[in-house]
Amino acid sequence: MVPAQLLDDPQFLPFRLDPVAKRILFVKLDAQQRAAASFLDERILGTDPQGAWLSLETLAEPPLGPGTCHFIFHIGHCGSTLLSRLLQSWPHNQVLREPLPLRTLAATWSELDSISSRFSRAEWQQVLRQTIAWLARPMRPATETLIKATSSCNSLIEPILGSFPQARSILLDMGLRPYLATLLKSSGSLHDAASAAPDRLRFLQEQVGDDPELALHRISLPQQCAMGWVAERLRFQSLANGDPQRVLHLDFDHFLSSPDTSLRNIARHLDWDEAFVSHAMASPAWARYSKAQEHRYAPADRSHDLEHSLRLHAAEISSAEDFVRRLRQRHPVLNDRLG
Repeated sequence: MVPAQLLDDPQFLPFRLDPVAKRILFVKLDAQQRAAASFLDERILGTDPQGAWLSLETLAEPPLGPGTCHFIFHIGHCGSTLLSRLLQSWPHNQVLREPLPLRTLAATWSELDSISSRFSRAEWQQVLRQTIAWLARPMRPATETLIKATSSCNSLIEPILGSFPQARSILLDMGLRPYLATLLKSSGSLHDAASAAPDRLRFLQEQVGDDPELALHRISLPQQCAMGWVAERLRFQSLANGDPQRVLHLDFDHFLSSPDTSLRNIARHLDWDEAFVSHAMASPAWARYSKAQEHRYAPADRSHDLEHSLRLHAAEISSAEDFVRRLRQRHPVLNDRLG
């Protein structure tokens, strides 16, 4: 197949963005691969993947208009993969989880004003529109796409909503204590939170102003996790309050406590048929570990693990909660904005 002809075949999906060479890799992924994948990265590729690199100049105009794609953004390790699997119960909906090009776009967004930036702002906005337009192209029988972004991509929420006026977003997080307990029970989760801390700190500093106590070298890793929670809760609350028609802020524990009601709220938010809520409630995903469907893991298992982590890491959690209390005292504006 001639590389340019890949654009005529919806099986080919934008897989990797190269900002240095200004090109994008399209890879062939069928509907079953997309539906099963927890991460659209190297882990999904077989031994002989089909695809080709295309110059970004080849993608001069997005192939699809706005409104064909909705999004899940999240704080990380907060049930977003489960939610995305439940939303596959709507047969018109194609779900893509954590596509690599969005991670690259988020990384390059933070560099746009630096001397090392590979894109001007106008170029970056065009690449964002092009990439999402091609990601949004569904495969039959789907007619719509839902993208669950990686937690490092939350800086993309506003640019995406600005570029795609009909797109809607679900912003998912959870309360501070269960979030800390979730992270502390897994070294991998802690690593993810530590990696996200610098960007989250920059966002928080933009919200509260200069604060010498807000420096990564001055706070412990659990406190960095709490700082990240504050930053993302601020971001999510602000976006939801500013555009409630397009942005739904959802707490995962509230979702688990009333899943039927929550799914109906989500369906109304996305303008989807509420009849399929019953399909989502009956989904086998409820009883499986979302990122590895071969393992059983029900909400009761999660509750057990959280209670164990809360006991095991009580001192670290208390220290992190104290950090947030002191932060609120220094910046009273947070009390209204965090709830």
